[in-house]
Amino acid sequence: METLETENSTANVNFLDTATSICGNDAVLTGEKERRFYSEDLFFQGSLPIAVVRPKSPSEISRMVKLCREHCIAIYPRGGGMSYSDAFQPNGEKSVILDTGELNSIEDIDPLSGHVTAGAGCTWIELDQALAKHGLRARFWGPMSGGTATLGGSLSQGSVTFGSGIAGASANAVKSFEIVAGTGEILHTGSDGAVGTSPHNRNYGPDLTGVFANDAGSMGIKTAVTLETEPRPEIVSGLSFAFDDFNAMARMFHEVTARRLSSEMIAMDAEVARQNAGQPDLMSDAKAMLKIGLSAGNPIAAIGRMASVALGGRRFLEKAHYTAHFVVEARDKADLGSKVKTIRGFAKGGDEIVNTVPLMTRADPFPSLPVTHPDGRRMLPMHGIFPTPALAAFHRDYLDLKVRFADQMKATDVAVAEFFASIAGVGLLYEPVFYWPDERYGYHEQMTPDYLNGKLPTYPENPQARALVQEIIAAIVELMREHGSSHFQIGRLYPCLTAKEESSASLLGDLKARLDPDNIINPGVLGL
Repeated sequence: METLETENSTANVNFLDTATSICGNDAVLTGEKERRFYSEDLFFQGSLPIAVVRPKSPSEISRMVKLCREHCIAIYPRGGGMSYSDAFQPNGEKSVILDTGELNSIEDIDPLSGHVTAGAGCTWIELDQALAKHGLRARFWGPMSGGTATLGGSLSQGSVTFGSGIAGASANAVKSFEIVAGTGEILHTGSDGAVGTSPHNRNYGPDLTGVFANDAGSMGIKTAVTLETEPRPEIVSGLSFAFDDFNAMARMFHEVTARRLSSEMIAMDAEVARQNAGQPDLMSDAKAMLKIGLSAGNPIAAIGRMASVALGGRRFLEKAHYTAHFVVEARDKADLGSKVKTIRGFAKGGDEIVNTVPLMTRADPFPSLPVTHPDGRRMLPMHGIFPTPALAAFHRDYLDLKVRFADQMKATDVAVAEFFASIAGVGLLYEPVFYWPDERYGYHEQMTPDYLNGKLPTYPENPQARALVQEIIAAIVELMREHGSSHFQIGRLYPCLTAKEESSASLLGDLKARLDPDNIINPGVLGL
């Protein structure tokens, strides 16, 4: 045993020496604290890897893949680390975390061709700020976590929010990927994969771009992405409504989404909105109103917006069981008026309320998001995506499931709330979010926004609550499967390969074997 440990130690040293020669001293992290942080997400803790490697170019990643293949070391690609589905956590000590954060350059903005190419480690906020200087944005322009989330991570996991009411999910905006396969080969998809052709056409032959979208990083390591761009809207406004009936709200979402009237549509359980809003704070609310006003685009509209929010204040939180919010973009006032009138016409069963949420959402689209509840409790989201006809039955059975677990949840101080988002061409994302008092990881402490630093209470370890959350989530995942849901951020949490028909599962396995013959890139995700 001692001889074996010595051999493994020597092999690791040799591996690290070579990795350092490829990427540089500052790019190979071996401290325990660093390795622990990079192998954690909101809930899951992976095995400690040998190292965290932060290459600076596709060629360095290619050489690292070949080195890892030679040493039989698994590679777990990591983007911004905002996942919650065991999507990049090492499952064994003979592994490395490959962090793509250094691949953050914006390489090409081409307004005439309508695309932008950026490194996979670029964050959505960095991309949006660069495109704004040209009056452009990506057609899908990021999740709400886009201040931290990277292009590569989001497109590997699948994301929604900004643009999803019209463009759909994140992958729809992608024209091409640059990929390092498990062999070390570098390949390009779409027309970018043809000699002498730019990345202007995703559909030049079979859609290879789609193979690498939503793959949880299993098919290859994304090093760059080309996204479709569009002009930024001339006018942005919003509408909000309160509903007591979920099905009435879901019908409204369907009608508005089918007509592509709103760029972002979100809803939430009003109780969680009240909890997350916290106590009124004059300074914070004033800053929020200022951002809302500035987003109006002209002084008169700004005054009107701030007055509306000031008069409505937080009173919308006192109304109904659900609040639904619609961001509306338009070419001009006439276009805005037409869309607003049409949306209001679909609000059957809902009461219009102050539009604080959609205005604030667009005034500050990429806020510093907490990775816990504002009171320091741990949190864990999960979700399913449903076509409209499946929603009513799932919602009914989901509420019954909550009743079954109610006593256990009360005994362990576990709470759950629901968020929703409409996705054009797909359906409704239904997202329960769990909260419970528990000891936080180093990940939580390091990712806590500055405005919460030093203000969060600490809690003792609470394994009973944690185990109950996992039990309930497993039951909800099964219930979602029974009602025909699909998922983004599949990782190892949601069924993928096991849910597919045999021929589709076999083809997926064949693609994995061709691209990653030794199964060293994120082994185990998607069931591969």
